[in-house]
Amino acid sequence: AVVGSHRPAEYTGNARWEADVGLVPSDLFAQEPEGRLVKGSYPAVEDLEAARLTPGTWTYQVRTIIDAFVTDTATTNTTTIDTTTFDERPVVLLTSAWASRAFNGIDTLIVERDHLRPLRRHCCGHSKSRTFDFAGLDVGPLFLTRPARDYAGTRMNPNMSLNIGLVNLLYLKPVLQTLPLHDGWRGSLYSRALPGPWDPLPIDVRVAGHGSQTVPAGTFQCWTVRLTLPPNGRALTVWINRRDQSVVRVRQEISDGAIEEVLVAREPNPPAP
Repeated sequence: AVVGSHRPAEYTGNARWEADVGLVPSDLFAQEPEGRLVKGSYPAVEDLEAARLTPGTWTYQVRTIIDAFVTDTATTNTTTIDTTTFDERPVVLLTSAWASRAFNGIDTLIVERDHLRPLRRHCCGHSKSRTFDFAGLDVGPLFLTRPARDYAGTRMNPNMSLNIGLVNLLYLKPVLQTLPLHDGWRGSLYSRALPGPWDPLPIDVRVAGHGSQTVPAGTFQCWTVRLTLPPNGRALTVWINRRDQSVVRVRQEISDGAIEEVLVAREPNPPAP
């Protein structure tokens, strides 16, 4: 079943297509009807700072770390932010492009410039790509929504956990860039990244500290941010540049090591502090 199993029995939708999309992590579909209802642990995030989304391109390399041995893979992911117009209105164009030996894909999202409300998404750059229009739908900034007061929760498999693919699918890099982060900051995101009657996915976010991070693109002073799903609290760690809040490193723990996405290049390159 898909995250948000609360859907009308007669809804046929495109669940099969969604399950086939290579970008979608299998964990996203690990939800079971008997999973318990959960909510975010912190106050729901409502407002994002749209002005933080400045044009640029960030290129990431995926690496694996097994028994302390680091291997850079052929897989890359590029996030691009640009400003343009759509239907004669100012918008921000967000593009996520990924490439590996076996697969290349591209995911584009058009959002209003001032309020970051999604207008159109084209996902995911192969034979099963589709275009989603969000006109008339109740979608908040960058797919975030605020649950109603009587919201019972999202039914989730307790073993489900976040991974790097889910960060990219949910456009969490731009979301993190627009949060009002500071020491001790905490908030819960309720994300509904694909149209349909799915329950939002609750994600807890907290600033765990700050420090220096060195990656191929340079050395940055970063916030250390933990992303967790409420059922189990297993964390995905993200290091975020304190100057512009762009993502520098994402680390996903696995049984015998970790998978990381590290920043290898960025354009334009910001001036040194």
